[in-house]
Amino acid sequence: MAKKYYCLVAGLPDIILGDKKVLFNSILLRDYLSEEVDKKDFEMVQALYLPFDHYNLISLLFNQQKEFDPRGIYTTLDLEHLVDKKNIEDLEESDFPAYLVDFAKTVLLADEPLTSVEAEVVLFKKFVNYLKSFSNKFLSEFYDYEINIKNVFTALTGRKFNIDFEQELIGEGEVVEALIKSRSRDFGLANEIDYIESLIQIYEEENLLERELKIDRQKWEHLEEATFFNYFTIERVLSFVFKLLMVERWMSLDEEQGKQLFQQLVSELENSYEFPEEYKLSHGKKK
Repeated sequence: MAKKYYCLVAGLPDIILGDKKVLFNSILLRDYLSEEVDKKDFEMVQALYLPFDHYNLISLLFNQQKEFDPRGIYTTLDLEHLVDKKNIEDLEESDFPAYLVDFAKTVLLADEPLTSVEAEVVLFKKFVNYLKSFSNKFLSEFYDYEINIKNVFTALTGRKFNIDFEQELIGEGEVVEALIKSRSRDFGLANEIDYIESLIQIYEEENLLERELKIDRQKWEHLEEATFFNYFTIERVLSFVFKLLMVERWMSLDEEQGKQLFQQLVSELENSYEFPEEYKLSHGKKK
């Protein structure tokens, strides 16, 4: 039976609110969760931070010299082991997830050099398979949802500019086949993806920042629906992490939108739960 995190979830407003400013960040949240959730559950929490390691690793592999993102699990020194071709075989016994080692080998030992874009696609595909190894329905279904968004937008871009996009699609099956072959407006996917029309409408938004905001708001609503009956489970915690990462993204893209999303996150935490009496909140404090 899945563990219930009553105190943890009930306490999240205290952790986040502070003096009503975004004083708590995703790194501090991860450190806090490392002490509050089971080891297996924390592995899933950490998995949500691995895309930042992907960003840092791609930068190192392709000498992009981008600013290091500290939200990743690994330091620059750690990741340098993954870009050293001479020592790549020694990584079999390392603490890196196997998919990261496999990805490094794919790039470093490739007969034909990969571009950074091609490498990002390969890495994301391997990452998705890694996530599925947790056998967590919420995590698996959310990334299936993310993949659908990525694939639909890739197909729409390919259609708009008449470029080949097949190799950039993630996964396989009926949806991917339809995206490749169909010429209808919705790729004939109305039954398979019930939000396909909203994705198309979002894609048609000319203001790129507004488009990104609409995508994230749709993801936010999806997270709400996916955890509606998950009150004090790890799924609720994972959803919170996803949302906080969105808030951080918008604080860097558009501070005002970031603040609005943060206040929405706080409101959900304060109003969405019927806490057991011993975990009731009063003015942000547990009684």
